[in-house]
Amino acid sequence: MNGDLVPENYNSQNLVSMWREFIDWEKRRAGEDNFLINQFHTRKVKKVFDASLGDGCDSIYLLKQGFDVTSNEIDKIFLDKALENAKVENVELKILSLDWRKLDTKIPAESFDVVILLGNSLTYLFNEKDQLETLRQFKRILRNGGVLIIDERNYQYILDNREKILQGDFQYSGKYVYCGDKVHGKPVEISDSRVKMEYTDERTGKKGYLVLYPFKRGEMKNLLAKTEFASIEEYSDYKVGENHNADFYQYVCVK
Repeated sequence: MNGDLVPENYNSQNLVSMWREFIDWEKRRAGEDNFLINQFHTRKVKKVFDASLGDGCDSIYLLKQGFDVTSNEIDKIFLDKALENAKVENVELKILSLDWRKLDTKIPAESFDVVILLGNSLTYLFNEKDQLETLRQFKRILRNGGVLIIDERNYQYILDNREKILQGDFQYSGKYVYCGDKVHGKPVEISDSRVKMEYTDERTGKKGYLVLYPFKRGEMKNLLAKTEFASIEEYSDYKVGENHNADFYQYVCVK
């Protein structure tokens, strides 16, 4: 998480406490169907920069698979939870707490084989200038031939169906990225410039909130093109190509 970059995004203890149940680590891995590991092996990845550690889901998994992972997190509540989870999982996290837009203050160029920004995290930045600077910083720390793997929620579906969704009809498969069945997320405010998500633990009634930037169809691809990656592959729910009914899109961008 990098919610501090957006003043409205206060990651409350409620949100952090329910996040693992919202993700469901095991179901996420099943839904992903070895997508990350296959990409890494194909591209001979060893050194990984996880740009948004969150509760540790991806970093801990990759450490257990034998990769050299550096994890970045600026939200202290999420960082503490990730460290707690790492201790339970018997792995040691290598932590940085850097603003994405200023990675060059601490990280030398060409330091990593891959940068991952998963869980729909670029959505915490609300203007194109910051989004582009972040992508340029990621590209800078990649070796030549290295890859950025980044994803986004299908916000176009939310924008196109805002009235129906706000009346309670939010269609989401729960098979990819956020797979938990005890914690549910839904949009409670929708505009072209922001979406407010509400997360509810059905067991306790506790709620948490995030305010997010809704990428329009093609907007992420345009940002990646402006960053001048050598090639960009698009996936929809981990399958090659663009499916407008997908829950999430993934992009594999080669430097």
